[in-house]
Amino acid sequence: MANKTVTVKKGDTLSALAKANKTTVAKILAVNPKITNPNLIRVNQKIVIPVGDTKSSTSVKDAAEKARLAALEKQKLQAQAKVDKLNKGNMSSETGADLPKETEEPIIPAGSKIVTDPATLSTTSAQTKDTFSLAQLQAKFSIAASVIAADPSLQEVLNKILGANGEPMIEDPYMQEQLIKGTSWWLNQTDTQRTFEYAKTTNPGQFAADLQLNASEIVKKFAANGLTISAQDAITYAEQMMKQAVIKDGKVVRYDADYINKLMAGAIDFSKNDKIGDRVVYTKLSGNLETLAQSLYKQAWDYGYPQTMSNAGFTNWFETSMKGLVGGTLQPQQVDDALQARAKSFAPGLANLIDQGQTLRQAADPWLQAMATVWETDVDSIDLNDEYVQRALNATDEKGNVAPINLFDAKKMARRSSKWDLTQNAKEEKTRIASRILQDFGFMG
Repeated sequence: MANKTVTVKKGDTLSALAKANKTTVAKILAVNPKITNPNLIRVNQKIVIPVGDTKSSTSVKDAAEKARLAALEKQKLQAQAKVDKLNKGNMSSETGADLPKETEEPIIPAGSKIVTDPATLSTTSAQTKDTFSLAQLQAKFSIAASVIAADPSLQEVLNKILGANGEPMIEDPYMQEQLIKGTSWWLNQTDTQRTFEYAKTTNPGQFAADLQLNASEIVKKFAANGLTISAQDAITYAEQMMKQAVIKDGKVVRYDADYINKLMAGAIDFSKNDKIGDRVVYTKLSGNLETLAQSLYKQAWDYGYPQTMSNAGFTNWFETSMKGLVGGTLQPQQVDDALQARAKSFAPGLANLIDQGQTLRQAADPWLQAMATVWETDVDSIDLNDEYVQRALNATDEKGNVAPINLFDAKKMARRSSKWDLTQNAKEEKTRIASRILQDFGFMG
């Protein structure tokens, strides 16, 4: 039988590898003696996979294998029944009700319970087999012992496994594993939480260094957006990010880049603003937030947004957009799409041009230029919500179609506005008309 070597990827299991290579877990274990736990393989681990001709396997061997697996399954069921019985003690989790108690007596009698004080770590109950006390475990396996000593539910299970209450020691690895998976240490924590606690307990020096580094990175990220954060908050957020995911009220809560972004969005201080006339402007933001605010103002101006809605409405849009873009709940394209939709509603006569990718001001520019010439003003200063601009852009014909008027008529319409009365051309024209009238009546030579 030929062999090949594969590298374990994230999500791989021995059963999946066996199925993919048309072999069995037992055969993989046979050529990989270093694998002692078939349920525990690591990413990037090299594993030999038996492949090729399997004709040497006889029907007798197959039958023996089936019988062996059936016996294992029977043992597993028997072990699970014992685990269920053991777990009917006083074990409970934060996410569910207490399990029914089989007896009111404590699982570990007074005087025989294992405690975390190294001076008193021993079992006083008689043991029928040679066993490790937690003190012995501490001496031989200090890392594992420190993790167990830090969690009461693990200490309780160790006592059960060791038979500290006078019952026989539990040697079956499957039963031991199931007992551990019934602890609050297992049920109320994710794998990344357990890894976090393991590092914190077993290597406090390196853990503290990593925590400080991660907290510093969070402070820098906040500072880049012109936001401040206390040292304690930075450490709290760094711990959460190191845990990656935790279980709260029976649900998995993830701490990732999106989580930090949402924290920053909530930290934006919109009270740092000024007023121009009756409009609020956010001129005191800094860092990346200042750049983002300027971009939003420009985008809104291109679509005539600030001038076509109330100050309160624009303020709400601006703050909501800032929080959404920083927090990652809103994408720039979504902001643009919403502005386009509103612009088409505001100026339906220009909807086709807006659909082609123009902003409202770009689409309206020929009419704005014409009216700016008549009013002798900068085209950028024209309010898109002006009554005469609206009439020029959204004229309705006899068939009910909405379209802009021609540019000549737009100039004529602009002359009807009071803005034209204030222009130099208007003053000169009115002076000429007055002079002609006076001449016609003989008051001027």
